[in-house]
Amino acid sequence: MITHRICKEFSEEPLIGAFYGTEPSLIVQDPEIVKIITTKDFYYFNSREVADYTEKEIITQNLFFTYGDKWRVLRQNLTPLFTSAKMRNMFYLIDKCTHAFGMMLDEENAISPIMDVHSLMARYTMDCIGSCAFGVETNTMKKYDTPNPYRIMGDKIFETSSARGFKIYARAMWPAVFYLLGFQLFPDEIISFFKKLLIGVFESRQYKPSSRNDFVDLVLNLKQNEFVTGDSITNLKTEEGKKVNLEVNDDLLISQCVMFFGAGYETSATTLSFTLYELAKNQEAQLKAIAEVDEYLHRHGGKIEYDCVNELPYVEACTHEALRLYPVLSTITRELVEDYTLPTGLRLDKGLRVHIPVYSLHHNPEHFPNPEKFLPERFLANEREKIKPFTYIPFGVGQRICIGMRFAKMQMLAGLVALFRNYRVETASDTPDEIKFDPTGLVTQPRTKVNLKFVRRHDIEKQKRV
Repeated sequence: MITHRICKEFSEEPLIGAFYGTEPSLIVQDPEIVKIITTKDFYYFNSREVADYTEKEIITQNLFFTYGDKWRVLRQNLTPLFTSAKMRNMFYLIDKCTHAFGMMLDEENAISPIMDVHSLMARYTMDCIGSCAFGVETNTMKKYDTPNPYRIMGDKIFETSSARGFKIYARAMWPAVFYLLGFQLFPDEIISFFKKLLIGVFESRQYKPSSRNDFVDLVLNLKQNEFVTGDSITNLKTEEGKKVNLEVNDDLLISQCVMFFGAGYETSATTLSFTLYELAKNQEAQLKAIAEVDEYLHRHGGKIEYDCVNELPYVEACTHEALRLYPVLSTITRELVEDYTLPTGLRLDKGLRVHIPVYSLHHNPEHFPNPEKFLPERFLANEREKIKPFTYIPFGVGQRICIGMRFAKMQMLAGLVALFRNYRVETASDTPDEIKFDPTGLVTQPRTKVNLKFVRRHDIEKQKRV
């Protein structure tokens, strides 16, 4: 959280110059300049960071890491997978996962009511993404004597260790030296696993798209052509309408596969665990959320349906407030692809790293009064309209906004309904009073396990009647 400390020290400054390792960087606190970078003049800032090195690893060729023409063509061709209609059509798979989630809760609760909330939610979201995106049964919510291979891969992608932390920062600061010495950000086992997974699913579908219309079907459609076509990134600057062809090879497809799996489960699992952590500490808010869930289930005859994404405003507000307090990415990084001059007159050179301090924006008392307090009401209809644009950006913003945002919302809300149907959460004796973050992670993660107590609601009601 070094960036946050810098922002607090220079809280009145819209722009702050700093060094990231040995390289100069610019921290942008002014929401109007954030708007320029992410939306108005996005072309100049379309790169994530260390752009010239994204081809060095198969995994970093995916939509999250890449930039320019490759990013734009991929984005245009992958976006159709995440329309509202597609989400509605695959919700029956999410519903199936919520039933397995309920059974898993019962089984784990019978052993001990105190559970590691992130591990629990990751098992649920991993099953969701496996079923919806790849059409496979991950069985992460079932108990086996041997370690689950999907959970092993998830741990490898989002490993938190001193070695991974060193690699993250070394690659970002000195990419040329990092790759010259033979380092990689991600281990080769991940590529091998997902290559085998895709081939297995391809063979089961006889290399032909099915009626599922999932990620694998989209990949099979792309695989049938040697190239995919989309708009050049330069059109954003010149408006020429130039088209670009992108070669479709196995490395490209496997890279997107790893991204969908990793981002599809981890970001939602983390957000769900932080939401439950805050609700365990704020019982009044939890009672409101449970009451809303009960009303929803009563209206729908006890069934969880796709309409839950629109009919649970308070529960959704709880997830938004958790994302404000604990954004998945504490800082969004951009890299200039051409020289650029800000409206302030400040000239920025090509290759400059620009940091948008999401965590600091979310915790700025000017944007969110009493910023450390969990207040879901901030995100209810009338109050949400008061939030200043570009101060709340948990999924990113502009053209690089998270492509899977609808999917994340769908699986999170369905999972919370399934949980609160029978359970409520409380803090355990070892639940931390506040979260300390692990500095070695790719995304925002707690340094230690967060245990919560899962209490069966009908047991409480029986006690009240007695």
